[in-house]
Amino acid sequence: MLSIKQREERESLVAKREGLREELAFAVEHKKPWQWGSWESGEVHTATCEIHGAYQRISLTGKAYRGVENVKHSQCPECVKEELAGIESSLRALRVADLMDNAGIARRFEACEFDNYQAINPDAAKNLAACQRYTASWPDRLKAGTGLVMTGNCGTGKNHLAVSMVKNIVRNHLASVEVTDVMRLTRAVKSTWRHNAETTEEEVIERFASLDLLIIDEVGVQFGSPAEMTILQEVINARYESVLPTILISNLTFEQLKESIGERIVDRVTDGGRNRLAFGWESYRAIAAGVTA
Repeated sequence: MLSIKQREERESLVAKREGLREELAFAVEHKKPWQWGSWESGEVHTATCEIHGAYQRISLTGKAYRGVENVKHSQCPECVKEELAGIESSLRALRVADLMDNAGIARRFEACEFDNYQAINPDAAKNLAACQRYTASWPDRLKAGTGLVMTGNCGTGKNHLAVSMVKNIVRNHLASVEVTDVMRLTRAVKSTWRHNAETTEEEVIERFASLDLLIIDEVGVQFGSPAEMTILQEVINARYESVLPTILISNLTFEQLKESIGERIVDRVTDGGRNRLAFGWESYRAIAAGVTA
């Protein structure tokens, strides 16, 4: 969520953008006498911008007010376009910051990027390339609702790659993404069962079900009750029916994951088992410990 300062900055930028859009429309479009509106007279003449050179300048004249001449001159259209582009860029940066703040990226993984992922073996390099292809083709993945399952040992970089995907998708496509785990997801839903809950179960499930991309970690970690399995199934099924992609991360093998949460769920997320990545090597930490021992 944007801070108060960021919200104020955004409101200021939006106001400036609207003013510049009006100025650009005036500079480019209002060149005919019948478009002068309430102005008494107007003319179009050649002026010179120090940066962009000659341009057609519009000058409108109205009734003087208390002896002060009432004249409006259009600005250089290219200067207005450049200033407008700068404001759009600033607004986009604020939007990216807001989406990142709401993406649920844990502090431990804040520095994760594709560039600093350690592809220590051919399989790791293959998985890195697959995740990069996923983000590069995000519009198609979103349209098709293409999910992904990442399975394998702890410490092999599954979360690193998942967070890298989140960052790239948010930065390049302004998508709404959230990284969570099974326990947080089910806890969020079960919190609505309290008598004084501020939100309903339907509202929480809808929030998870409507994100452009939902990444659920620690899938297959023991469930406390059948109700928790039902919640997971409901969220994934809702996203499947809405053709929205879901990524599941698990420390189990692919077969163990199917046994844990059901073949039907896994089949839906992986599109029949096609979209899955296995991380079958030792933990980076274990490898590092072996090297230094």
